[in-house]
Amino acid sequence: MRLSRLPGTMLWVGCLAVLASAAPAAERKPPAPTLGDLKPRNIEVRPDRTVDASAQRAIENYRGYLKDKNADPEQQAEALRRLGDLNLEVGEGERMDREASAVDAQAGEAIQLYMRLLKDYPEAPTNERVLYQLARAYETTGQTDKALETLDTLTRRYEKIANPDEVAFRRGEILFSAQRYPEAEKAYRASLESPVTRGGFRSQSLYKRGWSLFKQGLNEESLPPFADVLEATLLDPASSGRVRPIESLGRADRELADDTLRVMSIAFSYMEGARSLDPFIATRGTPAYSHLLYSRLGDLYVEKQRYQDAADTYRAFVARDPVNENAPLLAVQAIEAYRKGGFSELVLQGKREYVERYNFAADFWQGRDRSAYSQVVGELKTNLKDVATYLHATAQGSKKPADFRIASRWYRDYLESFPDDPEAAGTNYLLAETLFDSQQFAEAAAEYQKTAYDYPRNPRSGAAAYASIVAYQKERERLAGDAQAQWHLQQIDAGI
Repeated sequence: MRLSRLPGTMLWVGCLAVLASAAPAAERKPPAPTLGDLKPRNIEVRPDRTVDASAQRAIENYRGYLKDKNADPEQQAEALRRLGDLNLEVGEGERMDREASAVDAQAGEAIQLYMRLLKDYPEAPTNERVLYQLARAYETTGQTDKALETLDTLTRRYEKIANPDEVAFRRGEILFSAQRYPEAEKAYRASLESPVTRGGFRSQSLYKRGWSLFKQGLNEESLPPFADVLEATLLDPASSGRVRPIESLGRADRELADDTLRVMSIAFSYMEGARSLDPFIATRGTPAYSHLLYSRLGDLYVEKQRYQDAADTYRAFVARDPVNENAPLLAVQAIEAYRKGGFSELVLQGKREYVERYNFAADFWQGRDRSAYSQVVGELKTNLKDVATYLHATAQGSKKPADFRIASRWYRDYLESFPDDPEAAGTNYLLAETLFDSQQFAEAAAEYQKTAYDYPRNPRSGAAAYASIVAYQKERERLAGDAQAQWHLQQIDAGI
């Protein structure tokens, strides 16, 4: 973390991001993550610096000028300030190649120059800026207590400073690093409430205010500022109803959004999970990024091997807004959570629900083009086939005609949804098989004929042609009189 200079000098932006990562527990429902799981990660954006010989020459020139006892006092005061700024800037440039905690002579000289200026010229009009630079120099040399004291002096002495949001934010950073979280929260809140609120400091102040509350165990209170961060980073400025993909954001915003989603997930897990998330989303007017909160919370539960909780969280969003364009993806995530947990029956149930919600006759497709949702179409195709195959295998085990009839319904749905599928002929043959085994011989004969002659020549053509003859015979045996004669003729035609 570095204190930045006032406008006219180079800005340093530092932020502390905290990520939570814990190893999966061995039991089915391990304990929820704790504050001890959190590990700090410093994100420091360092702007390019170029310190050349001209800066050193300027330093020597200012030093020589200050030795002139006949120099104008106002010009001497300005020379002191500029010399202090140059020392601080050159020291930062050199510090790039050294340990960040090193106390360099140039920053120490800058401190002495600023102190001399404040003492010799207490009424100088630039002293507001000097105090800020002095605080920055103290922080640079690791003297954070003096940096905080200097910032406090600055805010007391000058009612209307040029950068109140930045000063309050820097106070918050020092207090947060010292683990003085209640004071840090107040400082970040002051930055947000200042008459001057610039974008960079607003987002960071929101983020760190949320963390200050979270660190105090105020999970519910930390959520609104974190949600404000998501709105600032994820919502499209041109359309608040559209979410910008996280991967499309710049690196700083992308890390900020990812970290914010992560800590919000932990906060909800400390509360009541999806049961806490639902009312929170409602109070925010169901923002466009809502699906990300459910998805990340579910992902956290998966990491903890709490698969049932994960699936419940994903499904909570689907139940809340089933026609949302992101709902099918969360439905798939729920199925995958069941699969990882070994809940085979729930996997099947999830697949059946997916088909019922997102088949082509469902409300989801009203006003939507299938070509724009290839992933949803692909999952529908997979789940239809999986359910039909599973039910067919179940019927083969039970030998019950009723079970075969259920399986045939799913094969029909698949073929109606994907008539041009390359495997349609094989699927149609399986449909005929289920109809035959459910003793619907007339329908079975028709589907066998379709497999044999309506589709291009395929591996099932011969078997289907012969099976149709058998199906005609079975149907003929159940009839009498003219009906039996008619089916006998159809059997002969099939044989020919």
